[in-house]
Amino acid sequence: MKMRSILLGIVTVVTGLVWGGQSVTVQAKMTNDQILQTAPKGVTIGEYFSRGDISGNNAKISSTDFGDGQAVNLTTGANQAGAIWANDDARMNLNEDQTASMWMYFGDGRKTGSAGDGMAFVLQNDSNGVNAIAKNADGTPAAGQSMGVWGTDARTDMTKPLDTDAIAKLAIQNSWAVEFDTVSNQDILPTAAPDDANSISLLKKGPVSDFDRDVSGQHIASSFPGKSTTYQSNQASETTTGGSWLFPTTTTTNYYYPSMIHKGTITPGTGTSMFTFLDAGWWRHVTMHWDSSTDMMTYSYNDQVPRSGEEATTATSSTDSVSKTYTQSVKINPKEDLGVGSDGLVRWGFVGSTGSSTAAIENNIVVFDQVPGLVNGDTTATLTDTSQSDKVIDDPSDTVNSGDRLSLNYNLKYTSGRESWKDIVAKLNLPSNIVFKSATIKYANGDTDTISDLDTSSSTGQALSKSLENLNNKQDGSTAPNATADITLNGVAVAGSSDTTAVKETHSSFEGSNALMHTTLSAFNVKKVNGSMTMALTGDNIDAGGISGSQKLTEAKDVTLTGQITYGPGSTAAANSGITLHPQMNGVNLPTKTLSDSDAAGKFSYTIPAASIISGLTDGNQFVMYATDKNGINSANDVGYTITLKDGTLDLMANPTGTFNVDHPRNLTGSAMSFPADSNWGVQVKDTRGTGGTWTLTAQADPITSSNGLLDGDIVYEKTNGDQQSLTQGAATIDTHTSDSDSDEVDVTSGWDSTHGIQLETNAGAISGSYSTTVHWSLNNVPASE
Repeated sequence: MKMRSILLGIVTVVTGLVWGGQSVTVQAKMTNDQILQTAPKGVTIGEYFSRGDISGNNAKISSTDFGDGQAVNLTTGANQAGAIWANDDARMNLNEDQTASMWMYFGDGRKTGSAGDGMAFVLQNDSNGVNAIAKNADGTPAAGQSMGVWGTDARTDMTKPLDTDAIAKLAIQNSWAVEFDTVSNQDILPTAAPDDANSISLLKKGPVSDFDRDVSGQHIASSFPGKSTTYQSNQASETTTGGSWLFPTTTTTNYYYPSMIHKGTITPGTGTSMFTFLDAGWWRHVTMHWDSSTDMMTYSYNDQVPRSGEEATTATSSTDSVSKTYTQSVKINPKEDLGVGSDGLVRWGFVGSTGSSTAAIENNIVVFDQVPGLVNGDTTATLTDTSQSDKVIDDPSDTVNSGDRLSLNYNLKYTSGRESWKDIVAKLNLPSNIVFKSATIKYANGDTDTISDLDTSSSTGQALSKSLENLNNKQDGSTAPNATADITLNGVAVAGSSDTTAVKETHSSFEGSNALMHTTLSAFNVKKVNGSMTMALTGDNIDAGGISGSQKLTEAKDVTLTGQITYGPGSTAAANSGITLHPQMNGVNLPTKTLSDSDAAGKFSYTIPAASIISGLTDGNQFVMYATDKNGINSANDVGYTITLKDGTLDLMANPTGTFNVDHPRNLTGSAMSFPADSNWGVQVKDTRGTGGTWTLTAQADPITSSNGLLDGDIVYEKTNGDQQSLTQGAATIDTHTSDSDSDEVDVTSGWDSTHGIQLETNAGAISGSYSTTVHWSLNNVPASE
């Protein structure tokens, strides 16, 4: 008794077990409600599902801390089966690409040993619809290794040959399932000899649990539950002796039992993770993607960072199973395998079950990011090093140089769905070691926006939140099609204290009311570059520091900028041919330019093409440029130039009626005479295009006529130097002008007199009478031709 007391005392102070050399912390098991409190945020799903009328169905829609109807709760106790199915309106259309994205919780086997049995995602066209579930021989829902989806062995006499057709008929029909199996069902181990006494003993008692004969440990796998080819018959034999010693006899009895053929199997490998690959107290992320063009279903496990299912988590799963993403793809023929018709519709849902062990009760729970068919889309994060020829940084081994200009793009794409992607909030976690200078948003419908709370001096990584427009690919009420959103942040790489700084990967989410999507930006490295160089603009319209300048134009034309690149002390200067200019206009990259060795060291010029200059911009056209060299040195500064293209008008205003010989009438004398224009010839030009605008005014007149015929004379324009130009013989240049203000007005007729301006010239043969003509004015926004 004393020894027993000592042993018991030792047991009371042991706080952990060791599996495979790894400590497993023993903690109190959480209740189902406590687990739900740890659930990640999902979309509200209650309206999309039905529990049907399945006897003993334990499935239910549960609430989380993020609201009602957020989770599917399949099981909470021993010997349970649960099934929940999409209703008719929420069926999946396999004629289109589809995505189902979810967080799954499988229990916590660290506390009580491996839980069981798991759950499965299922596509089915079973005639039972929302009442589909695998059954036992007596018609009750099947639990245990069946998981509520696979067939069951209805035999009681295991010596009868196995009928795989009979097993398949008890499964969900016209179905495909991917199982998340938390316990390996191997009552009879694959290594057992045919006459293994333990195997024979189990078989004599009735059906055994041995579906996982070909796979060990927790695993993910798929197959077709209602097909007989999914199951195979295995045999164990018992040989007994009898008779007398003189006439001995032997009898061989064969026992038959089923196992399941797994496809697209995912296992963690060997080690501790075998036991906690699924049920380690974590919320694990799963994505199912259907490619309608290839009839391939791809399932990815652990494709987002696992989330804790408890407040104080001890990560007992191996590093491999926590951080690694596992992916498998399988072929599914919708018509032959699932009985899908031309409409492509198939019911989908979840089934799950638990075994008899109350010590290993499994809480099977699912929280959805994307409900298939509701909103289908994708999000990506892409980091581009524009200083390195637009190199995409997408691997932890990739390296950028300090000073490199980087462009980070988050792309949201809506592909299909029954609803628009609504009420989206972008929650961005930006990588460290980048100082971001701008953050813009551009939508497919042409709308643009900015992120105003960006800290343009921070390099420690920022968390930003921004509401976005709804996304869709067709008209949604008054909302026009708007399928994509691009969030672009431009910045500069900043080195850390080491020669090379490792920047951690970052995870961002886009949370809508009916779909949540995630994206991950890869880790990368920032290399410290020794040396420095600066840029300065030279020439007209440049500020004193040479950093910026501006110019106003009245018409789009090429603008050439000049400048000088200077290297700092201790820097190795590159030859001009090793220096490249990187220009950008209004956020759009322009062609780069390499300096010429024929110019002085560091001297540069760049011509901004007229085609890139836009008129009417409130803040003008914003040109920005930096430089890089072959040694990886980037200019410490950008240079900028603002070009304003005035979006004004050029207008001509002329009195519709002008006369001669009315203000001061004179009679014809029978000799040649000249009559100046009367005061009613009001002609003005108004130019609001801006300083420097040019124009030319011309006039041409029809023949001068009356009821008595043509006038013996002409209308001419007389210049101040006495030269004359006929208006009836062709277009005469009346005036030409260059504006000296943004709102310029010229009274063309001001100053006209008897020796200057439009004149009526009559010859000696002119006959008195009332004559008329029409003067055609033409105003052109070009200077007068020489």
